Amino acid sequence: MSKYKDFTNLAADFAWETDLHGNITYITGKKRFGYQNSQLVGLEATKLLHKSSSPGSKRYFTSKKPLADAELVIKQATGAPVTLQISTKPIFDKDGLWRGTRGIGKDVSLDRYRDVELAAAQNRERVISFITQSVRETEASKEGLELVLEAITLSLAIDGCQIIRLKENIKREVISTFGVMPAPISKKIDVGINNRLIFDHRNLRCIAQVTKYHREVNGLLVSWGKGASGNWNDDDLFLFERSAELIGIELEHLANRERLEWLSTTDHLTGLLNRGTFETYLTDRVFAKTSKKMTTGVLVFIDFDNFKLINDSQGHKVGDKALIKLANFLTTLARPGDLVSRFGGDEFAIWLNDVDKSQARKLLQPLLFNKNFIREFSVDQRKPFGISAGIVSLDRSRDETSSDLIERADVLMYQRKRNKKRRQASK
Repeated sequence: MSKYKDFTNLAADFAWETDLHGNITYITGKKRFGYQNSQLVGLEATKLLHKSSSPGSKRYFTSKKPLADAELVIKQATGAPVTLQISTKPIFDKDGLWRGTRGIGKDVSLDRYRDVELAAAQNRERVISFITQSVRETEASKEGLELVLEAITLSLAIDGCQIIRLKENIKREVISTFGVMPAPISKKIDVGINNRLIFDHRNLRCIAQVTKYHREVNGLLVSWGKGASGNWNDDDLFLFERSAELIGIELEHLANRERLEWLSTTDHLTGLLNRGTFETYLTDRVFAKTSKKMTTGVLVFIDFDNFKLINDSQGHKVGDKALIKLANFLTTLARPGDLVSRFGGDEFAIWLNDVDKSQARKLLQPLLFNKNFIREFSVDQRKPFGISAGIVSLDRSRDETSSDLIERADVLMYQRKRNKKRRQASK
């Protein structure tokens, strides 16, 4: 027996013996798992099992058959778990009667912890790779972000997500939502969020994480799912934070795309539609086959009189001011469905949807006869500053395309401009 004890002291972390009733009769060392040796000898071995042990672990201390490389979890004196890898062998007397069990064990807690951490890391990597791939495969658009939210929702096993874009850190715009967000959640996140907000709503756990680009806050990623907020573990928070980082980058890509679209479709000085975009919209909304029987309206082509005198005598800065003021006038009188454009130079066009010429003249009267506006930019009384406009109604018998309609309005505008010059010359 003494040789066995000497051997086990060298061959394993510890060894023990139990009697017929599973009580510990011997254990190596003076102190094990925070217990004094005297506390363990005589103790029923199963009382050391941790609650996370498998149900079959109890038989390891009274097994009548050899066991090799079994695994059980015992509790330390502090209550913390310790994972052991054990092998046991039954003890028989000279008459062949079973008298107890002898075993050796090794503490593999660190190994198991590393295994768990590795598995968790691999799982995190798989989830992030899946979400990242979803981001890469979708275009930077609101529709594309909805697909990304679907990937996040599936990966994190939650009920839904929402992306909110922050403008100037104050204005909020919901960009995309996957799932149905309970209204009280949106009210909860109206409060300021510096980094992360975690809260409960009824049977839901909710989280809102700021998104950033180059350390600048540009939005929020909001998530909700069944459970309590205390159930968000470190892995959940890590994955959600990484998802928010990806969303922050996508929000910047979306903003850049919108800026490029704005630059390609608008006049940089006035912010109005440029000529190409105006003609495209006019074609799509007015001359599309499905619209031919239902769309009516008036096109107005506008040009300044003697605009060159402003630039020549007062500089282009004053000329730009006049152009911007006219653009603001046109934008103010435009209604839903109307289109306003700067064609180039001092030429402007406005499509007034679903009105006739008399209604159009009434709408334009505050602009065309604005004495303060004309007086502000008049340079030479002999060649007064003013506005000329060609107003034409859509005529399906003559206007087959948007170019036909624009040309008629343009010709009429220049006729009015020439008539003005003749009248001024005759004075």
